[in-house]
Amino acid sequence: MSTDIFKVTEHTTPASHIREYPGSTARSQEEVLSLHVKQYTPLDQDHITSSDAITVIAAHACGYPKELYEPLWDEVYRRLKHNGVHIRNIWIADAPNMGMSGVLNEDKISLDYSARDLLLMINHFRDQMPRPLVGIGHSFGGNILANLALMHPRLFTTIVFLDPTIFPKPVSRGVGIDPPGAVNYTLWRPDIWPNRKAAASAHAKAWRHWDRRCFDLMVKYGFRDLPTALYPTIPAGANRSEPPVTLTTTKYQEVAGLYRSNFSARASGGIDRSVHPDMDPIYANRIVYRPEPRNTFSKIHHLRPPVLWILGAKTFLGIDNLREAIKVCGVGVGGSGGTSHGQVKEVILPERGHLFPFEDVNQTAGYCAAWLVQEMGKYRESELVWNKKRSSMTQRDHLVYGDDWFEAIQMPKTLQRKAKL
Repeated sequence: MSTDIFKVTEHTTPASHIREYPGSTARSQEEVLSLHVKQYTPLDQDHITSSDAITVIAAHACGYPKELYEPLWDEVYRRLKHNGVHIRNIWIADAPNMGMSGVLNEDKISLDYSARDLLLMINHFRDQMPRPLVGIGHSFGGNILANLALMHPRLFTTIVFLDPTIFPKPVSRGVGIDPPGAVNYTLWRPDIWPNRKAAASAHAKAWRHWDRRCFDLMVKYGFRDLPTALYPTIPAGANRSEPPVTLTTTKYQEVAGLYRSNFSARASGGIDRSVHPDMDPIYANRIVYRPEPRNTFSKIHHLRPPVLWILGAKTFLGIDNLREAIKVCGVGVGGSGGTSHGQVKEVILPERGHLFPFEDVNQTAGYCAAWLVQEMGKYRESELVWNKKRSSMTQRDHLVYGDDWFEAIQMPKTLQRKAKL
């Protein structure tokens, strides 16, 4: 397990100031929300760490606790170490309304999570996060990392997307009518069980394909004992030594991560932009929507870091839908160049769905590590060239432009005449 490989340090940091939506906080819109952060530091890390040891910034899927990725970190670590690539730290935060962050904020609430939260976290721990930084994001976590990279193009040396929610067309699932989709099951699911063992048993079928390590971590971190803010009383007759449990991320906060409501004014000419400022008019007739997948797709051609896309062949997001994003990833102004330049690659996991990081940990880790080994090789080469060039510069060289500027930029004629006097 991760504690055999990593020292795990927990932190609490502030989330970004002013949330995306005014209803994201219970009282003041200036409410300070918190992020619960875990830092994984290899136990065998020497006091003098390799200068090119990587800093991983990770982002979880909607509704799933950050701890579920610990088996993935274990396997990625082993494969990287075998190939001479070292990890400095892995950092991952729960979204403000999910996991332990949601527990910290439950009297304040938060209905959104953004790249701004992660950027603030990175700035907060900047002294422990030297380059190279690499991103690994699953589902909406991949979308968040994409927006972080668009906001700060040189932040990440490379990114690995695990079935990210970046695509041009909304997922073709029912919502209000049959066939039901994820939001139906989430909103109507039971969310109290007599004890943790009963909760695990109730989910055994749904999670039967999961790696056992992930299953056990979900049972540990995906549920919390009563009482909570949502359920402040323990049912009469409950066994207090094995108390009733509920979801750590409440089903309402998970729904908030999946969709926003659009229950009125569902016509393209009737959008209330004070309530739905991010509504795409072509989807105005939908009763629920999520703006980020299509909005991010519209900008993904500007993405600068090289990207590995790992997709589940049976993902409910639609494999062809995701491939539309891969086609244009990085091909625009300021982008990496995309697939034609070897900067974007696609890997499909046969017979796997959206949750493959919990189902096939080893294969996922294998592809992640192979890509990072490749990209770190490129990084080392580019750093050698850059450092060699910079090492020959004097202090004055950093203050002025070189002769090449004066050769390329012509002196105005009026200044030429004055120079002759």
